[in-house]
This record gives sequence, structure tokens and C-alpha cells, in this order.
Amino acid sequence: MYSLSHQTNDFGESEWIHFTGSGYLLRTDAWSYPVLRLKRLGLSKTFRRLVVTLIRRYGVSLIHLDACAECLPGLPTFDW
Repeated sequence: MYSLSHQTNDFGESEWIHFTGSGYLLRTDAWSYPVLRLKRLGLSKTFRRLVVTLIRRYGVSLIHLDACAECLPGLPTFDW
């Protein structure tokens, strides 16, 4: 995510994946098929499932992934 959010091309992933200092903002409405785009970029199936759940169940278009936030109940977490 860090390298994707810091691209310097005119058009790239930094158009919809933004680094915030403590996490990332993901603009899901920037692409027609954002989950397919995430798959092509190599993001995990678990992460893509989270994005699908947030889009379909809650209709979100902006996801803030924050390292300081509480974990969502019932979702897997990873200790990196």
C-alpha cells in the first residue's frame, strides 16, 4: 500500500490510495471495479473480502485504514 500510495505518475494508484501517516484512505468509487483492481495489484483475498463487505453491506466509498484504530469484531487480523 505504501508504494502504491506514493507513485509519482500522472495517473496511478496514488489517485485512489492515499497515505495518511498512520494508515491509508481508499477511494472505492475511483474505479469501476475496485476489488478487481486490488487483486491485480496483489492485495490479499482477506483484504479484498473486507472491501467487498464494506461496499456491499454499508455502501461505503471511502475506507480509512488506520493503524491506531480498534479492530473490527469478527474480522481476521494479522500481526505484521
